Amino acid sequence: MTLPNKLQFKTPAKINLGLHIHKKREDGFHELETLFQMVAWFDEMEMEGAPEKVELFCDAPGIPNDESNLVIKAARLLQNNFPGKCGGVKIKLQKNIPSGAGLGGGSGNAAGALLALNILWDLKLPRSELLTMASDLGSDVPFFLMSPCAIGKGKGEILQPIESPMIFYTLMIYPGFPISTSWVYSNLKLKLTKTKNNISILKNFLVRSDFAQLGAALQNDLEPFVIKRYPEILEIKNELLNLGAEGTLLSGSGSTVFGIFENPEIAKKALARFTGKKYRVCLAKSITRFSEFFPEVMISAF
Repeated sequence: MTLPNKLQFKTPAKINLGLHIHKKREDGFHELETLFQMVAWFDEMEMEGAPEKVELFCDAPGIPNDESNLVIKAARLLQNNFPGKCGGVKIKLQKNIPSGAGLGGGSGNAAGALLALNILWDLKLPRSELLTMASDLGSDVPFFLMSPCAIGKGKGEILQPIESPMIFYTLMIYPGFPISTSWVYSNLKLKLTKTKNNISILKNFLVRSDFAQLGAALQNDLEPFVIKRYPEILEIKNELLNLGAEGTLLSGSGSTVFGIFENPEIAKKALARFTGKKYRVCLAKSITRFSEFFPEVMISAF
């Protein structure tokens, strides 16, 4: 098979339908359990093989294009692990997913870059090895190479794929300000977040397509803490519920709030109510297959 020299693909956002914090670990991270779900809010990427240099061009102001960007880190990780086998690459990134929003946009970009470079540089790495390398880049990165829906444990990198037949609609409201994940976790008072772990219950509702129960059971242990600092989060949640959302939640450490809808018409009416305000909004379907955003050549490389 002739290897492509250029790949164009999309990378999705994720939401956390549930997030339970167990404890703080000795390494400074937190032991958690979460239910990840990919949703169809996409960044767009183009990667083209080059002789030597790794270059990133991004259309969004404020997004670094240097060694601090996860996409560049992904390329460097491969180069450092496989010296002499990797060339250069020219990367174009069109950002649609807000950063610092709890939607995993940068993590999805990094995962897509790993997979694309595995093909462009003809490394022939199995998915298991890509997943291990992805976890070196960030706790959320492996999810974007695993399954459109999965339970994450440990820091989020120990994954159990979930076969979810249910398609639903997610209205995501980015309030216009990012929230630092490290700030949330470093200031979190665990004794104030001792709640029941309902991740397995959420999974069962999802697998059974019990949408009403799923909406009622959404839970994020970080949400009460974040709302104390950013009360606007609660206002958005309440407005989403008033507009017919079956459930609402802060995604990850924020700042995005999402509402889930079974009926697309109700979701579209809610979208219209939020459109034109100071927020960035997106109404997106849940994703069930990698083929919704990766081309066949990338999927076949798994």
